[in-house]
Amino acid sequence: MTDSPGLASKVADTVSAVDVLAIGAHPDDIELAMAGTLLKLAAGGYRVGLVDASRAELATRGTPQQRAAEAAAAATQLDVVFRVNLGWPDGHFSHDDQARRALVRVIRQARPTLVFTHHPAEEHPDHQCLAHLVAAAVHHARLANYDAESGLSRWQARALIHFLPPLNPAIVPSFLVDISAQFAAKYDVIGAYASQLHQPGRPGPQTYLSTADFLRQRRAADIYRGSLIGVSAAEGFVTTTPLPVADPVRLFADDGGPFDALAGHPRADRPA
Repeated sequence: MTDSPGLASKVADTVSAVDVLAIGAHPDDIELAMAGTLLKLAAGGYRVGLVDASRAELATRGTPQQRAAEAAAAATQLDVVFRVNLGWPDGHFSHDDQARRALVRVIRQARPTLVFTHHPAEEHPDHQCLAHLVAAAVHHARLANYDAESGLSRWQARALIHFLPPLNPAIVPSFLVDISAQFAAKYDVIGAYASQLHQPGRPGPQTYLSTADFLRQRRAADIYRGSLIGVSAAEGFVTTTPLPVADPVRLFADDGGPFDALAGHPRADRPA
């Protein structure tokens, strides 16, 4: 995988410190997986940065120029601090040191607390490869002697978190984020990618995303995940390590705890 010096310089000039860094293979991958969570985080005052690895030039529908414009519009709706594209060749991702080094530099510049990316069990080969590359980059970013020539200080993110694979029901989420308040806005953001979605009467080849049922199925999945935690809609994520809990009582308490709506054994002071 090759990176032009000009593109690398542009990426470096754009990236700044954030709380959350989300990395996707193609423009629209991040939004489909977690637009609701990103909207919630931005509204809560957290700084969010997005990285698209490729321009999706092999996509059946739309052009790279259209995807770039759509990604910029979605980024504005998400209120992110930055969005950059690494310009990797779509369909030809490779697990090499050059790709890993590019990601390490972004991570060291962005200095995120959390890094989100694809799950290695996703169906798309680019998604699989990127999942492994990001995992390696998160690890190498904390090694002081790796890519020391860049002059960037090492950085250790607190957690690497994977998107829940949409086509692999065997993957169980580690946690679910309530996006009930962001549900409608999530699909407004996804709607920015008009070139990829269903457009009645549009000529040309159809794809999974362009079918009339695609967004209905995505909404249904969010609603189903919400039902698991007693809310209207949720997005799911998978952690690479067990989640630490400092105070289990507070986690399950009724003042915002995720399981209050499902409580089967109310306390004595709670009406039955």
